[in-house]
Amino acid sequence: MIKTKNPKKPSLKEALFFEKGTIVKKWGGKIPVCIVFPNTYYTGMSNLATHMLYKILNSIPEVVCERCFIEESGEVYSLESRRPLKFFEIIFFTISYELDYVNIPRILLNSSIPVISGERKETDPLLIAGGICVMANPEPIHDFFDLFLMGDIEATALPFMEIYSEVRENKRDSILEELSSSGWVYNPRHLDVVYNKGGVVESFIPPDYTVTINRYKGKELGTSSIVTSKTEFSNMLLVEGTRGCPSQCPFCLLGNTYHFVYDRMRGLNTNITDIGIIGGGVSFHPELYKIIKELKGVGINVHLPSLRVDKIPLSVIELIKDEVKTLTFGIEAGTERLRRFVGKPLEDKEIFEKIEAILDIKPFNLKLYFMIGLYGEERSDIESIPELVKHIKHIMIKKGAKKGFVGSITVHASPFVPKASTPFQWLPMDDMENMKDKISRLKKEFGKIDNTYFTHESIKFSFIQGIFARGDRRVGTVITKLNSGESFQKVFRESPVNLNFYVLRKRDKGELFPWDFIGGKNNKDRLYKKFINALSYIKSPGPNADSS
Repeated sequence: MIKTKNPKKPSLKEALFFEKGTIVKKWGGKIPVCIVFPNTYYTGMSNLATHMLYKILNSIPEVVCERCFIEESGEVYSLESRRPLKFFEIIFFTISYELDYVNIPRILLNSSIPVISGERKETDPLLIAGGICVMANPEPIHDFFDLFLMGDIEATALPFMEIYSEVRENKRDSILEELSSSGWVYNPRHLDVVYNKGGVVESFIPPDYTVTINRYKGKELGTSSIVTSKTEFSNMLLVEGTRGCPSQCPFCLLGNTYHFVYDRMRGLNTNITDIGIIGGGVSFHPELYKIIKELKGVGINVHLPSLRVDKIPLSVIELIKDEVKTLTFGIEAGTERLRRFVGKPLEDKEIFEKIEAILDIKPFNLKLYFMIGLYGEERSDIESIPELVKHIKHIMIKKGAKKGFVGSITVHASPFVPKASTPFQWLPMDDMENMKDKISRLKKEFGKIDNTYFTHESIKFSFIQGIFARGDRRVGTVITKLNSGESFQKVFRESPVNLNFYVLRKRDKGELFPWDFIGGKNNKDRLYKKFINALSYIKSPGPNADSS
């Protein structure tokens, strides 16, 4: 089981005591449903989707909705009433991270619910999945769920429950068929997949089968329904300031899944000390300064996510300087050509000038995100990362010396993982040994820079994520074997499908992808044009690059 390391997390029996906003309903005469986040309480309650679904489902008078997370003991009970999952009629899984797939079979087995949907009986709960991973590619987990909700929570949860309430007295198969009648509900039993001798998808049966993403058309975005000290955002109200991102960087699943919208955040709860404004496009919010100024005017501290260094206004940094010690920026690559390639066309000079202006306001600590293993990456691109950071460190020393404090720099490197439903879905991932070598070199170089810390994502887990992100139906077996405790090396060695097939090969333009039956997203031709445009920025491709 893949766990989130967290020394602060409470036991689930204790978690309710720290919450404000918990909804507890009596079960009598109501439809019992449970939201499962397949990771720890700490991680799940730090995820806004959990809050939004919880609030929406509990807004239905005839529904009682509870929550479920992974417990240290392995026991699986709902948080509010400590009931087993088998007591609920519907179980909603909200899935935001591919690595959480491994936890799904464990949760079901420990709940005495068959892992494979086709083996469930009349009395078993309906298992429904949703979330950004599902919207991109549900196929690796297609066997675990009865249905998938393909769309935004606000656009799907209420109409889905309306249909269910009308047909809940029917037989199980009849209920699933009625629920599948909506164009944004994916029933995997309605689709067969044929593979050719090379392992690539040859066709869908029926060939014209499609599921459409159901978009939320409103302007008011999500807010957390519960505030607690036992999450990453301790005692903080979370507000979805933006959804999507106008940059639409070709590697980014979020930017290529959602249209960019922003919330003007009217009528927020002001009986709270801290508010976190989250979203991938927060730096582009046109009213960010005005909103923060109004919130600070009533005594509320405002916290922001990772920002785009060239887009965040200095006036906003000035407003939040008193409560924020560390600013986080996604730089992504050490050279200008690779930054253009990934959709962040920042010149070194722009980065240095903006950071210098930011440090004029206050000597912040900085956290900088980079990707490694990018397509076309050369040795010089990796060597440029510490050189870039050295220059930033020099600026910090120059500015901080005048104010008596020099902040630290944390550099975090993540292997590039190509995602389904993005322009980079055609690209290969870098080999694990190559990435290990790059991490080793970076670790050595950053060890020479004072007051600078280097962290990185697991190479092995990133490779597994790459398999899951663009996997097909055959990957379900890999998930169940990893869940059973088999080592990745053993699973990799014994898999009937070479798992490198999913990560290390570049796809042809016309290849039919396992997720190509999903409509209502970016058109595949449009994605390919973005992909070709991105390739044009790699003027000196690395040995594995191929811009043809």
